[in-house]
Amino acid sequence: MSDFNQLRQKLGQVGVWSFRFDDLTPSEATVAAQEIERLGYPSLWVPEVGPTEALSLASQLLEGTWSLTVANGIARMSDRSPGAAVAGHRYLQRKSGGRHVLGLGLGGALSNEAEPLSIATSYLKEFNNLWEKNKTDDTSSPLTCLAAYGPKMTALAGSHTLGAHTYLANPEHTKLTRSAIGPDPVVAAEMAVVLTQDSQLAIEIGRNHLRKYTSSKSNQRKFEMLGFEENDFLDGPSDRLVSELITFGSDAIRDRLTAHRVNGADHVCIQVLGTRTIQEDLENWAVLSHLVL
Repeated sequence: MSDFNQLRQKLGQVGVWSFRFDDLTPSEATVAAQEIERLGYPSLWVPEVGPTEALSLASQLLEGTWSLTVANGIARMSDRSPGAAVAGHRYLQRKSGGRHVLGLGLGGALSNEAEPLSIATSYLKEFNNLWEKNKTDDTSSPLTCLAAYGPKMTALAGSHTLGAHTYLANPEHTKLTRSAIGPDPVVAAEMAVVLTQDSQLAIEIGRNHLRKYTSSKSNQRKFEMLGFEENDFLDGPSDRLVSELITFGSDAIRDRLTAHRVNGADHVCIQVLGTRTIQEDLENWAVLSHLVL
């Protein structure tokens, strides 16, 4: 099995993506991960945005589960050296029997630097060199992917990792990602959903979610690449931006998931919006499991 297909197999076709684990105690996080595993999801993505260190959280989630793949989406390059990332990923792979995926990304600060592509290239080259340098007979290949939006970063993901992890991406962006990365690397697209049939409520929830991202230069470049204008994000988020990036209603969720797959996504990780507690999240993921698994 190729390394690309190994990553596909580990992630499965549909997974869970969640901010919530940053707010949970270790025991709460373990119980929630176990329930996600029980619902039949093959993988769980957790970001690094709050006070919890990414690889420590991944270790906790892997420790309490049996078959669930835990993916960092993302672990910030700004928060650890390539050597620390190599050591952490290698340890978690050994500890879990290969269930850890290291999704790397620049993070907000580095994404807005003048040369983000150069920064990411240097980091990944050093990561891969160190992995090979410290390789032993029982060392597997790293299961890595890169957060990527534009064509150059996406091409880098395909040449220096096993694939691209996209966020706030519609099916058209998935199509562009597949075109830029080629046929073999993995495309793992995040999809945000609201489980309601109330369109006005869904739009308001989606707008509140998108407000966190519209001032980011990297996201603005992505929005423009997708054909949005400045007034869609600088004066918005506009209804058009919300409807393209946030999906609500059972039929629409199924249709958009299918559209991501048709346009080249190997894996779609679903983020639920409009919830306030992990219990509400789990209830949403239970409903979604009947729709998408």
